[in-house]
This record gives sequence, structure tokens and C-alpha cells, in this order.
Amino acid sequence: MFAIRQFSYVILKRLCSPFVIRYESTTTTDLIKTSSSDIERKSTIDYTPWATSELNRLINYLSIRIQNVGPITVADFMHEALSNPKYGYNTRHEVYGKKGDFITTPEIRQSYAELLAKWIMQEHSTIGGNVLQLVEMGPGRGLLMNDIIKILKKYKYSNTHTFFALYEKNLLMRQRQAETLLGRSFNPLIANDYRIKDGNYSLIWFDDFKQLLSYDTYFIANEFFNVYPIHKFQKTSKGWKEVMIDWNPITKQLQYVLSLKPTPMIRLYENFLNSIKDRQHIEISPQRAMIMQAMCTHLTTYGGSALIGDYGHWGEKGDTFRAFRKDEIVDPLSDPGNIDIVSDVDFEELSKRGMQVPN
Repeated sequence: MFAIRQFSYVILKRLCSPFVIRYESTTTTDLIKTSSSDIERKSTIDYTPWATSELNRLINYLSIRIQNVGPITVADFMHEALSNPKYGYNTRHEVYGKKGDFITTPEIRQSYAELLAKWIMQEHSTIGGNVLQLVEMGPGRGLLMNDIIKILKKYKYSNTHTFFALYEKNLLMRQRQAETLLGRSFNPLIANDYRIKDGNYSLIWFDDFKQLLSYDTYFIANEFFNVYPIHKFQKTSKGWKEVMIDWNPITKQLQYVLSLKPTPMIRLYENFLNSIKDRQHIEISPQRAMIMQAMCTHLTTYGGSALIGDYGHWGEKGDTFRAFRKDEIVDPLSDPGNIDIVSDVDFEELSKRGMQVPN
């Protein structure tokens, strides 16, 4: 038996800050010119200076790639902007906290950890399992997990039969998490068993759900799903088109364009897109769906619960693609590699993918 509880919370400053998504035309033959009637636009202006391929190494790298193979998907752009080994934001920057561009709830509210710890105790005691395996997806600097562990110890709920696991692929963030949870600076290895300071509790980092133990598992995914790459689709007078990223040789900047021919993702999601009647813009993340289904498969096999908290909606929003610099919203194309890029989570879509898992 398992339960998946979901909630979404919104910081008004981030949702209401001014920004505009720019869609411009290009001379590339397999793309079509866009107009204001085709594109969902914001009512305010983004005054952030845009970097060029002469100043931004990632834009230069992408410009060469685009010139060789043509415009890339938004998902490809997000992957490069966040995870490129040389120029990606996550591989070179402090993502969270005062040094980063994004402040999360655990950074400023310890009461948040208290609420989650009590939820974990309630869920675990209700299901009645003896072994507690707590998993945090995308644990940031490890502050939330550290606070939860302290609270579980305070209520004498954790013991040697408590296991903690962190889903984190970023080497820099793993190092920060080790400093917080283990009290020493190093890059922890995937699937190695470490011991948390001031207690005989097992802690592992993992990148495959098969590495988790075969016990009741309690997943916490706090602001985790919003960083996964998305494919963006725009409805036009000629049907659905995929939003692509091109490079403008005149301005030497990145720009948005629409595909002329059906892309592989258009073909894959054709039936779903044609069923949409009340939205002009759709964002789809196959990777979010895969992670959600992997979590649900583990829960149906071993039991437990999952709690997902993120900036999101229930299938009513369209264009949510944006970036942050020092907690202010900017256009994602303005300076990739130096800004944090996110999009809102479609909880309706996430729920449907989870429900596709049997039981």
C-alpha cells in the first residue's frame, strides 16, 4: 500500500516578476517565421542585457553546434545550459543559498523541515514498517535532510534501522551535501555506504533506483522536478509546432523559432497535442515522467509514500520557461551557463504518468 501526496506552492515574487519570452524569425529553411499572434507573450519587458557568442562560451559552443546540425530543442538547450561539463550552470556555480541565484524554502524556514519530519513519522507509523528508508530527490546543499535527521533524532524516531539516500548527480552539490551531513569536504561516490555524524545511520548517494534498499521508502522531492528539461510546443494556424533554439548570426545571440516540419517529439505526442483545446502553449518533460514512474514502481514494489513540492499547476498554464539571476527572473536565452533555468511542473501530467504504473 502506498500513497502519493502532492502539493504545489508559489512565491509570488518569482511568478509575478517581469520577463518576456522572445520569439524571432530566422532565415533557416526548415523553420517558419513567428508573429505576435502565434506566441504567448508576457506583458512586461525584460531589461537584462543579452550575452553574445563573442562573450559567452556556452553560446559560442551552441552556435557552432546549431550551424552544423540546425536549431536544437528547448530540452537540449536546458541540458547544455545546466549540465554541460565545461560551461553548464550546475557544474560551475553554487546553485542555492546566498552565493547562488535561487533560494529555496529549507534555506530560510526550519519549520518546513519540522512539518516534513512529522509527515514522515505519520506515514511510517501508519504503514507499520520497522525499517525506515528516507530518500531526498535533488537535496540541494543537504540542509533539509540535515534538519529532518535532527528532528527524527529529537523525537527518538531514528535508529540503526534508518537509512538515508540522496539522489544527486552533480559532483559539486554532492560535496556540499557531504560537508553538511558528514562534516567533511569530499566528493562522495555513488552507492557507497557512509555514516552520518553523531549517529550510526547509513547514508548513500545513488543514481539508479535499483541501488535503494528493498524496504518501505519515503520520497521527498522538494523543488526537484522543475529543473528537468522540457519540450515546448506552440499552437499556430497550421497546427502544433515545436519551439526550437536558433542562433542569429547578425546579433550573435540565441533566439526562439518554430519548426516548420514535424519534429520527432511532435510525432510522439501528436495525439496528446491534438486533444488540447484550451491552451496555446504546452510544455512536456519525458524525463520527469520517467523519474515519476521509477518512484511509483519502487513504491508499488516495496511500499511507502512520496511527497512532491514544486512550482506547478494542474494543466492550466502554458509558457512557464524562465531563469533566475540573484533571485530575479530573466530570459533563459539571455546568458545560459550563468543563470539558473527552470519551468513549472505540470502536476496533472505527472499524475497521469504515475498512474500508468500498475497498482
